[in-house]
Amino acid sequence: MRDAALETPITLRAMDWVEAILSNKVPSCRRVKLACKRFKKDLKRAGTDGFPFVFDVEASEHMCAFLEALPHTEGQWAARGETINLIGWQAFMISQIGGWRHMITGLRRFRTVYIEVPRKNGKSTLLAGVGLYFLCVDGEPGAKVYSAASSSDQAREVFDRARAIALAEMPDGTTLDTRLNLKVEQHKIKTTDVAAMFRPVASQTKSKDGKNPHCAIIDELHEHEKRDVWDSMDQAMGSREQPLLIAITTAGHNTAGICYEQRKYLQRVLDGVFDDETYFGLIFEADEGDEPGDPETWAKANPSMGIAKSQDYMRQQWVKASASPAAMGEFLRKHLNVWTSVGAAALDMDAWRAGEKLAVPMLKVAGRKALIGVDLATRLDPASVVLHVPDDDLHRLYSWHFLPHKIVETEGNEHLAGWYREGFLHSTPGAELNLNIVESLVDHLAGVGDGAWGWADLPSFDVEMVVYDAMFAAQMAANWETKGINAVELRSRAANLNEPFQKLIARVDDGRVINDGNPVLTWMAGNTLMRQVQGGDYIFPGKLAPEDKIDGIVAACNAMWPILQVADSEEKGVVTQGFVDV
Repeated sequence: MRDAALETPITLRAMDWVEAILSNKVPSCRRVKLACKRFKKDLKRAGTDGFPFVFDVEASEHMCAFLEALPHTEGQWAARGETINLIGWQAFMISQIGGWRHMITGLRRFRTVYIEVPRKNGKSTLLAGVGLYFLCVDGEPGAKVYSAASSSDQAREVFDRARAIALAEMPDGTTLDTRLNLKVEQHKIKTTDVAAMFRPVASQTKSKDGKNPHCAIIDELHEHEKRDVWDSMDQAMGSREQPLLIAITTAGHNTAGICYEQRKYLQRVLDGVFDDETYFGLIFEADEGDEPGDPETWAKANPSMGIAKSQDYMRQQWVKASASPAAMGEFLRKHLNVWTSVGAAALDMDAWRAGEKLAVPMLKVAGRKALIGVDLATRLDPASVVLHVPDDDLHRLYSWHFLPHKIVETEGNEHLAGWYREGFLHSTPGAELNLNIVESLVDHLAGVGDGAWGWADLPSFDVEMVVYDAMFAAQMAANWETKGINAVELRSRAANLNEPFQKLIARVDDGRVINDGNPVLTWMAGNTLMRQVQGGDYIFPGKLAPEDKIDGIVAACNAMWPILQVADSEEKGVVTQGFVDV
């Protein structure tokens, strides 16, 4: 590593911050400490055969100094005509992106960056500066920079900040657009390179393909219910030598989404479980067991405390949170980066995911008494089959999900295509699902299959009942009855789903529901909201938007329904109507 002398003061500031974190002079959480330790460890092995990267302080300083030359555009700093000042954590983040280089090619090491930091810590201005750097001074021919988000308004947050910076007067009286020959338009920022541009892109945009980004900035990743923006940007970077995909977000509640997936991946990298030398990240959060009302906890989770975010503001938010469970969930997510399902999914997603750890292969429970729930569809919604195997106090769920292949391949459904490639989602050719594939699966699980449709490797069970919704099922149900399968129609209405949905929620909370880890079913669980009949007590599973599919949870409710038809009894093992009270 080169000597970080006085001509690199911002990089030194970053290194001083690292030392302050590791010496506990600055309050910090466990994962921030791990990120700092990773940096120190990498410095010791830099330039070795097993680690062909070096930390170039000049390259680090170049990027940091560019950001510090940019003017503030809002608040008291803009009123005083000040430029951006990178505080410790920001200087560390930028120095890592700009400084680490391959020892032979000189190309940047980090290609993906995930930063989780609570709101009001100055992230939008930071992202805008990063975007302008990659557009203007990084030296990439035809540099394309995108501010991407789940909505047009969110995508413009960073872009509009960059636009304002480019047009704002700098301390010497000039503006960035005149100094760098930028053409600042309403929806684009262009350079003298006709192929280069900076513009916003939203999830709703008809086409996100063909973008070839040099830098893709994804703001508030936790709001992305689908993974289309992330995947399309990530996959489009293949032709660039040193692209950057960067996401800065607060915590959310959808633990089945792309944001939580990236968070878990970074956690594994920091914990040393995965080796990914191209992935960098920071997670500022309250540690487990920290008191949410303690100012030291606030400081650990909010690295800009006292500068961009005041203790008085945090105190006001804490008082509001203390008076309301819903407000408490918001406080924990937005200010302490605690992922929580309060006020979100009907099912406790932490408990749901914990259940995956107790999953066992189907072969281990083969031949046991089982129940099957089926929810059918033929075009836009998935058809789902859930096998429910009662196991003492536990309820083991195994699931299969089906869609027409045309829907799987539709632009914007990259999450579905990924699950299809991984074998978690099944399809039939064309725009309409061939329900014979569903019927053949149920036949095989019930031990009366003919080996068709490729289910031969699955075990069979002593299926006591198949519970299905009437839609699309008339002929299928008749066929099941002919084959000796006890098939019962359960129409999807609140009066029928109230009890099994209540039981499913309660047994997930108790840790008694063990799902098979199928990410499609977990996604559906995260999408499932609790709806209540107007003027009544019945609840039923609902969803926020049409694209938030919940069919697997409806099928799970169908599969839970038969156990509720048993007469109430404190004595386990009492059988009524042929079903065991579990």
